[in-house]
Amino acid sequence: MPDWSYRTVLRPLLFALPPSAAQRLSTTLLARLAHTPGGPGLIDFLGHMRADSRLARRIAGQSISGPMGLGSLTDPEGRASRAFARFGAGFLEIGPVTCGAAVAPVWRRAPATSTLHLLNRPRANAEQVSARLAAGPLVQTALWFRIAAEEAEPARVVKILQPWAAGFSLEVGDAAGLAARVEEALGATGSPLLLSIAADQELTTTAGAHGVWVRGELSATAGGSTHGPAVLPHVLACLRALRALDEPPALVIAGGVSEPEDVRQLEAAGAQLYAVDAGLVFSGPGLIKRCNEALLHEATRGQERAPEQLSLRAARRSWFWALCLGAAMLVGGLLALAVANTRVVLPYDESLCGLSRAQLTAVNPRLLPFMRHDRVTLAGTMLSIGILYSALALHAVRRGAHWAQVTVIASALTGFASLFYFLGFGYFDPFHAFVSSILFQFLLLCVLCELGEPAPPLHAEWRETAAWRRAQWGQLLFVVTGIALIGAGLVISYIGFGDVFVREDLEFMRTTAAELLVPHERLVPLVAHDRATLGGMLLANGIAILLFALWGFRAGERWLWRALAWAGAVAFGCAIGVHYVVGYDSLYHLAPAFAGLLVWLVALWLTRRWLMSAPSEPQRHA
Repeated sequence: MPDWSYRTVLRPLLFALPPSAAQRLSTTLLARLAHTPGGPGLIDFLGHMRADSRLARRIAGQSISGPMGLGSLTDPEGRASRAFARFGAGFLEIGPVTCGAAVAPVWRRAPATSTLHLLNRPRANAEQVSARLAAGPLVQTALWFRIAAEEAEPARVVKILQPWAAGFSLEVGDAAGLAARVEEALGATGSPLLLSIAADQELTTTAGAHGVWVRGELSATAGGSTHGPAVLPHVLACLRALRALDEPPALVIAGGVSEPEDVRQLEAAGAQLYAVDAGLVFSGPGLIKRCNEALLHEATRGQERAPEQLSLRAARRSWFWALCLGAAMLVGGLLALAVANTRVVLPYDESLCGLSRAQLTAVNPRLLPFMRHDRVTLAGTMLSIGILYSALALHAVRRGAHWAQVTVIASALTGFASLFYFLGFGYFDPFHAFVSSILFQFLLLCVLCELGEPAPPLHAEWRETAAWRRAQWGQLLFVVTGIALIGAGLVISYIGFGDVFVREDLEFMRTTAAELLVPHERLVPLVAHDRATLGGMLLANGIAILLFALWGFRAGERWLWRALAWAGAVAFGCAIGVHYVVGYDSLYHLAPAFAGLLVWLVALWLTRRWLMSAPSEPQRHA
């Protein structure tokens, strides 16, 4: 559930359900996905949310992958811990935990506000949590367990959960017995132990605990609690009160994060680690990732370095060969465009089918215009891919962005596989084979050469703005476009391997397949290899655009928006324009292209303000 799907489609659907039902549904689906073969990989693929290694911390003797964590609000029993561990969290909280019976949370959402009311005191059973963790693969992040205030034997809970624990927190209930409960829990564990308090609770002593966890909630007299962005001022006030104690806690974890700017405020107030709770519900599952990226930008401020220039030394880097691959696709696209608008068929094409250009025209006067429309469309996809690869190489791979390198490699491998479709028709295309042998070496060097150290982020977005919210819809449309192009590539490849012509093709040429192909059977491999290769190029284009949209979108990445704009203009311009040039103007045939162009233009409009901005400092709320 990345932000582009959650904030656009899924959140309205979940908010239409009763809050408790929505919580059970989302955690159940995530838990099942995490236990499905390939499910964790799918979460990584869609979100690319893991924290950058430069955010790793060592707190109270524990190594964690990042300072952002996820509180237990959305999943008190830890059912979906394996899924949430891939959201970029350095630690996860489970609880409150007791040795008694589990109690499911009961929620009420305040109408027209970002506020959740928990109407009861949920509890997880320690034995059940331990059995659940033992039943599957190890959760790939630090787990903290919150011991319920009403648990009379905290040491018993600690002993049950100790094999999985990076630390424990003990809810503060009766202050009179706090010291004894802390002593009992500490005696059962060598892990850090924190006191857990709500934002409106007062604490005068840490009673020997290692620190304090301030939950992003307000206690309620009816036995429940209140959660949401409005709690943050209370969390900040609580942190200031803790800092004013005679013996301030050494470690403070604070919840209540609803946007990255909240983290900066919590840090200034004295917190070292930060937890997302209700923010995940209202802001989306990408909140932790956005916080991590803003923190990385802040931590690496002033470490910017000039991009590596073209030189012999650059030939040792992956970006150089990705750029060569992009440039070669641009040159190849221009050559294909030139051929399609002059000869249409090359001498070896004539040799294959045993017919000269004049004889091909005699077979059907619209055959060469038809082949021209296929080849111009193919040239458009090649130019589009060349633009995307070149932009990725110069602006992302050159900065050490692993996602960009993977995008080039995944797309190019698909494209290379399709270049050899023609072998299935007994058609050895010497020009394609020659070009492919050169380009494949570029791809191998792109894979084998050093990527380089990742550069610091150029921008950070501390506030959730109207431009960002619009851009989520645009990002969703780009994802849909990438998937649609992959589907179109598969369909056209299948047509190339099967019937070769669709009904509209034959109507344009005013003939039938039998009349055209039976007397001239060598036309089949000539036309089919163009079709199949076009399908392969659409596959490569679709993969590149899909991965662009899934992994590359960041505020202020102007190059990305421009690359998408130019790639779309070239591809759609060639694909649609050539139909009208050759007279193949069937609206039914062109409808998918016009629909794709419309979606592309809307996506560009929705994302332009956000991608073209440079939000390096906090912005006002929209």
